[in-house]
Amino acid sequence: MFQLNKNSKSGAGSGSEKKTNPAKPLLAKPEENTAEIREILRWSDQNKEKIQKFLDKVKENYNGTVIPEIRYVEGRYLYLALKEVEEVVTNVDFLDKLTHPKLDLLEKFVYNRFLVCPEHQSSFLVNVRLFCPKCNSISVEKLHLLEHKSCGYLAEKSKFLDLDPDNLKCPSCNKSIKAPQKELRIPATWYFCGDCKEKFDDATISFYCKEYDHDFNVNEAKTITVYGYLLTSSGTKPPFDYLKLKSELAKLLAKFRFSAEENYTVKGRSGHDHTIDVYGTDDKNQSVFILINDSDQNNSIDSRIIQILDTSPKIAILIGYTSITEKTKSIASKYNVSIILSQNISEILSEAEKAISHKLQIDSGQNK
Repeated sequence: MFQLNKNSKSGAGSGSEKKTNPAKPLLAKPEENTAEIREILRWSDQNKEKIQKFLDKVKENYNGTVIPEIRYVEGRYLYLALKEVEEVVTNVDFLDKLTHPKLDLLEKFVYNRFLVCPEHQSSFLVNVRLFCPKCNSISVEKLHLLEHKSCGYLAEKSKFLDLDPDNLKCPSCNKSIKAPQKELRIPATWYFCGDCKEKFDDATISFYCKEYDHDFNVNEAKTITVYGYLLTSSGTKPPFDYLKLKSELAKLLAKFRFSAEENYTVKGRSGHDHTIDVYGTDDKNQSVFILINDSDQNNSIDSRIIQILDTSPKIAILIGYTSITEKTKSIASKYNVSIILSQNISEILSEAEKAISHKLQIDSGQNK
């Protein structure tokens, strides 16, 4: 049962009698993300034709994947697929909204990630430069110590160069090296500064902003993450119109003389708040809970049943599940919870009407 307010009423005589009056469920403060969910569903409803057209084009013309065109000189990235629905090609917000869990039409993934100048992000043109740790010159060359495996000769790579720079030859045994990866080993590398002639193990690494001609170190660099978007299994079918379904369910409850509210928050016996997608109550203080699924997971059904057990509504209906296990079906039946598996709004409304009517008729017969 819901939380009850207990009022004391004094009786005649030496004793007093306490009478408990049922009260409506406490209307808790809405969850923080309730407004966000309402907004994303409203946006989806307002743009449903554009969204469906975009998803169709992504599937047909882009193999189900939206990837950006990165323009390094201009310092921006464009999603050209957005042109299909006359959206601005930089409108990442449109794509991100389609990844919202309530819609689940696109899946976001990291397409590229790179470092850019912390001061000038109008361009993505950045080079890595090596500096001499002694004189700070950029005239730094990387040297390799090579070992010829067949004769054991060790020397810098320059010693192995033949008259033709593309060919290698061992100066010790005069054997031409045809397969460097197999015939040579690199036991060590180091760096050489052409200005101060110093040799050293590690060069100083810095980044160079090509557009504004200055250096910055790796700790100062900013990271740019560019995302791609993949069509989900939900995105291959028309988006489910949650707003319309909730509105129609509220009208259905009104036919049975229930006053209805959407996204109503009820406090259960455990003290936890539960958001009910469509909540109805009548003048007899009987309540109807309609909970709409936003995933295909059976554990989501189980969590919904736990909500129902914690609040004990008169009628409980779960909607939008494509399949359930026999175990879950048995649990739902045990606690008199109706589950509607259809994804079609007309069918859902028809089944919900039957479930409510059947439950009210049973209760009416029991009260006679």
